[in-house]
Amino acid sequence: MHIPDGFIPLSQAVIYWIIALVFISLSLRWARSEMSEEKVPLVAVLAAGIFAIQTMNMALPLSIVPGGVSGHVVGAALAAIVLGSPFAAVFILTLVLILQGIFFGDGGITAMGANIINMGVIGGFFGFYSYRSINGLFNNRFIAAFIAGWISLFIPAIVAAVELAVAGTFPLAPGLVSMGVYHAFIGIIEGGATAFALSLIVHARPDIVGGDKPENMHKAKDLVIGTGIVIALAIAILAPYYASTYPDGLDSTFLRLSGVKNPDTVHINDSEVAQWQAPFTDYKIPGMDKPGEVLAIISGIVVLFVIGFGITRFIARKH
Repeated sequence: MHIPDGFIPLSQAVIYWIIALVFISLSLRWARSEMSEEKVPLVAVLAAGIFAIQTMNMALPLSIVPGGVSGHVVGAALAAIVLGSPFAAVFILTLVLILQGIFFGDGGITAMGANIINMGVIGGFFGFYSYRSINGLFNNRFIAAFIAGWISLFIPAIVAAVELAVAGTFPLAPGLVSMGVYHAFIGIIEGGATAFALSLIVHARPDIVGGDKPENMHKAKDLVIGTGIVIALAIAILAPYYASTYPDGLDSTFLRLSGVKNPDTVHINDSEVAQWQAPFTDYKIPGMDKPGEVLAIISGIVVLFVIGFGITRFIARKH
């Protein structure tokens, strides 16, 4: 769902950036008022883990799509649920998207405002409040997390289709259908990953989402951090070898509706956009094969953990 440069004209991209900056500032205000020393490692692990899981594209069982289509987890609902605020998703997804866009070419620089709005703001708010509502109705946090995860991916995909239709990238009606169908399937993956990750966290730290406090808080915190890091590193090792090479839902929609063969080389309104050349495009270190991809993803995990830890630690100390 990462919109690349050129899919949105600069005149519209600026508007999305302004809206995104408003929510980023609100997320920083949330962090200053709510962040505690105890939550600092959790924010860092979530940022690193969300970055890692987004590199693992999974093929979808859609035989009607020529050549296949893939999708990946976004993680906005999980971040919002675990940290108890949709602004947590805005905060964490902003860090992830900035790193992805600048260093790995995953999502454009000019389109980053739209990506932050779609995945961080809309995904975080819909994921958080749907979780709260469904959990209150069924009193089952895991069912609520699954549905909230699905919603947090499906709704942003529909919004992205509208944005790209307004931008003239593809027509509205077929774009809505295509993005809706693809992301309805991808949302199942998102929902399952959200419920599964929440169950792991709740098992170790039930206090985070309103249960009884564990007997040994420090050991439980270390377990959550350690498990998160191990899972992120495992994904980094597996992703280059097992991630699907099919285009994702957005690229598949663009390819099918525009007739373009390669979305990475052909852009809408490309005369208005200076294309950013990321140093590790597609999560690859130039001149290296699969081990280089593993190293690139691990580097991203480490950088996000360090940045996430440093920024939130500074904010927590100020608080």
